[in-house]
Amino acid sequence: MGHLRVTATAGFGRKHVAPHAPGFLAANPQVQVSFDLTDRVVDLVREGFDLGVRIGSAIDADLVAVRLARNRRVVCASPAYLERHGTPRTLDDLARHQCLFITPSAGQPGSWSFRQKDRAVTVRVQGMLDCNDGELLHRWAREGLGLAWRSTWEIQAELARGELVTVLDEFALPDYDIRAVYAPQPHVPAKVRFFVDHLKQTYAAADYWTK
Repeated sequence: MGHLRVTATAGFGRKHVAPHAPGFLAANPQVQVSFDLTDRVVDLVREGFDLGVRIGSAIDADLVAVRLARNRRVVCASPAYLERHGTPRTLDDLARHQCLFITPSAGQPGSWSFRQKDRAVTVRVQGMLDCNDGELLHRWAREGLGLAWRSTWEIQAELARGELVTVLDEFALPDYDIRAVYAPQPHVPAKVRFFVDHLKQTYAAADYWTK
């Protein structure tokens, strides 16, 4: 079946795409797989990729998108942090909390997105810590340093163990799904179909996201 070139976001690809290559290759030994893990927006066709794994609703209209798993963006914190600082009940309450956020562009405030009264809203957030690495924000939230706005794919295991809890769920945006995307073509190559099916089956396991 040849050479399969896959691109995915760095954090998700490192944890939930590339680690499943050995199982795929065991079932499909005639395929060679190359991964490109990056947070930049990749032009699949121009850069010669067979498949991309993307998170969120902003998918190019000229690509075929297949949902691999459901995902949401939620505000979370450790029970210890909430015990010390209280639980936010409204979006305005965020102004009184330590928020752990992705470092914004120069001169721009930190911000998180929500849905309120059936419309999308952006809320400015602030805190003593920000970083350009989501995994570090995740760790700081576990350590009780503040609130973080993270994807459920990243924190589901900690939620199941009670190490993190979500807040402001009623304001969460609609599902921020995980999708496989590829260029439309009369016949989707078997290597693409088989890898997409492999990921879908892996993610569908009852305990996959909570392990």
